[in-house]
Amino acid sequence: MVEIYLRQSPLAHRALDAQVSDSIDDAALILTERRFLAKVNIRGKADSDAVKASIGVALPGEANTVAEGNNLCALWLGPDEWLIVGPPNAEKAIEESLNDALAGASVGIVDVTEGRTTLRVSGPMARDVIAMGCPLDLHPRVFAPSQCAQSFISRSPILIHQIDEAPTFDIYIERSQSDYLWTWLETGGAPYGVAVAAEPETTNWRRPARRKAES
Repeated sequence: MVEIYLRQSPLAHRALDAQVSDSIDDAALILTERRFLAKVNIRGKADSDAVKASIGVALPGEANTVAEGNNLCALWLGPDEWLIVGPPNAEKAIEESLNDALAGASVGIVDVTEGRTTLRVSGPMARDVIAMGCPLDLHPRVFAPSQCAQSFISRSPILIHQIDEAPTFDIYIERSQSDYLWTWLETGGAPYGVAVAAEPETTNWRRPARRKAES
């Protein structure tokens, strides 16, 4: 885990806070960087019930779906792989909780927080602009809220999660490619109108209280 005081967003040089629009109602594409979200990867034979008791969210068993609970999201990446996403600075506690709950299991638990940043893309044209460079079928009948998928946008590997029907998407992108993707989204949305929105507030994560063993 990187020391908090040393952290710097990969898009810090863009001074996005200074570009936040007072009114985003007229924008067809709204962009936000969600900085420093906790991200912990689980790979292996993980007990979903044990995970839920430990951190408050179960592991989704259905392909390309997302489970939510206790201010966390669990994104399905593969038959035996998931990504837990939570508020900033929660990664150490989440990792420790999972290690305690899954001790002895054939599972790897890795803090991958610093490897990616998260771009939130919303607005009436969000789906259309993303589809310009993404091979996924993003039609509402196919890709809906609480679904996720690994894919590409203009050759950049991404993990995309649809948040709501607005539509709003969170796109997880490697740090080294985040500036490129931001530029690509701005360029694609320019004909329709692009606005930068303030980063949404997050609620702190708390480890669920352990149940007392039955006597």
